[in-house]
Amino acid sequence: MNLDSEKVFLIAQDAFKQTLSDHGIESFGIGPVAVKDSHDWTNFETDKSVKYVIASHDPYFSYTKLTEAYLYLQENNAEFIAPDCDNLFSVSRTRRVPGSLSVQAALSAVLEKKPKIMGKPDPFLFELIQKEHGKFSPDTTVMIGDNYKTDMKFGFNCGISTALVFTGNSKPEHVPSFERKPDFVMEGLGDICDDE
Repeated sequence: MNLDSEKVFLIAQDAFKQTLSDHGIESFGIGPVAVKDSHDWTNFETDKSVKYVIASHDPYFSYTKLTEAYLYLQENNAEFIAPDCDNLFSVSRTRRVPGSLSVQAALSAVLEKKPKIMGKPDPFLFELIQKEHGKFSPDTTVMIGDNYKTDMKFGFNCGISTALVFTGNSKPEHVPSFERKPDFVMEGLGDICDDE
C-alpha cells in the first residue's frame, strides 16, 4: 500500500476508519450517504486514488454505497477486501442479524468474484499475530469462539486446538452437522473454570 497516495473506500463501521487512520491510511465511506439517481451516476467521477474497497458490516449499507464500491472495483481495478465473512452476528442471546457476508455477497454478485478474506477463517491473521507477538506453539494454543464457520475453521486452518462456545451463532443443535468437530464444546467460557 502506498500510504501517501492510495485511499480505501470503506463499507464498515467507525472503528475501521479509526484503525486505518491510526496506521496512516486515508479512507472514506463511513455513515449514511445521500441517495443518487441514474443521472447522478452518469456524472459521478470516481476518485482515482481509491485502490482498495473494504466490505464489512455497515448499518448504513445502501444501493448508493454498493454502486460506488462497484465503480471503484471496476474502473480503478481496486482490490476487494473483506475483514471477515460472518453471515450473521448475535445482537442478543436470542437474536441474530445479517453480518458482513451480506454486504460482500451483494458486491460479489455484480462483480462475479469473491473478496480476499483478511480475517478469520484465513490463516493470514494467525501469521500476522505470530509476526507481531513471536512464534508460539500450536500445541499450547486454543482458538475459542462462538461461530463454527469462522472461529473453528480458523483454528482448523491454523493447526491449533478449537473450543466452541454457544454464546453466538453456533448452537448445540448444529454440532451433529459439522464436517469436523471442535476439540472442545461448551456452553460458555465459564465452563473452562474449575468449580473446586
